[in-house]
Amino acid sequence: MKSSPPASAPGFSLVEVTLAVAIAALAIITFLGLLPQGLEISRKTAQLTLYSNVLEQIVRDIDNASWDTLPTGNNERRFFDDQGVEVTSASDRISIVAQMDFSQTTSLSSANDQQRFLKRVVVNLATTPNATYEFTPSAKNFSYSSFHHLVSKSRSATP
Repeated sequence: MKSSPPASAPGFSLVEVTLAVAIAALAIITFLGLLPQGLEISRKTAQLTLYSNVLEQIVRDIDNASWDTLPTGNNERRFFDDQGVEVTSASDRISIVAQMDFSQTTSLSSANDQQRFLKRVVVNLATTPNATYEFTPSAKNFSYSSFHHLVSKSRSATP
């Protein structure tokens, strides 16, 4: 003999469905609130990675250069696209402007005079398409990063 199904089919009540939807909505709203922070952290991480790659290229080129070919002023500029590839100042793909300052004096702590084959290089990096970006603290948009590097050579290429 077959048994007949119960008169009311099993399911969720309206109260249970409402509570489940409320909990899901609360979770979605929480995740949406965290989304801008996550995007900002992602953007900063990408910028830091790009700065690291650009800085590595610049420092490698400085370290491989002979002492006599290193600049002495602070007007040395290089330009990079959004992938860290070097471009010319006339390019429309400029994303990062780098300025190298070789003019700062360097001395060892035990010596008072400037060292002959030791040079401090300050590399300023700014994320901007403006090839003439001003790297000054008094600039309206003071948004660039500075990195310091010491260059040491044992002797000059020319005697």
